[in-house]
Amino acid sequence: MLEQKKIRKTSLRRTLAEARGMTIVELMIVLTIIASIMGVVGFYVFGAIDRANVKEAQIEIANLTQMVESYYLTSDPKQFPNELEDLAKGPSKLTEKVPQDPWGQPYIYKKTGTRDFEIYSVGADGVEGNEDDVRAAGK
Repeated sequence: MLEQKKIRKTSLRRTLAEARGMTIVELMIVLTIIASIMGVVGFYVFGAIDRANVKEAQIEIANLTQMVESYYLTSDPKQFPNELEDLAKGPSKLTEKVPQDPWGQPYIYKKTGTRDFEIYSVGADGVEGNEDDVRAAGK
């Protein structure tokens, strides 16, 4: 019995002595692999969010366009609103509140002629007139 205890202690000591932790190189390899995976996942997740924001802006622009056209048809004399906020004013409100774009900026409304107008968003960067401006789908 004493012999078994002695063998267990020696084998336990030997096991502990042979056990070693991870080296710094192994830790760096594991961290690099984890960072690479997170980078790929993040790229696709944030890309999906950007595409969703653009789609949401296009839908809201289409809705605002319909409201402006309804304003024109219901006004007497026939006229377009001077600004989008006019859609939420007056006795026949078309909306309670004019929404902001998905990036927190107001939509841009411009009359481009006597019977033409344009509504768009300045996009994620908030700068008007560059490639990330969002207009209604199909325009």
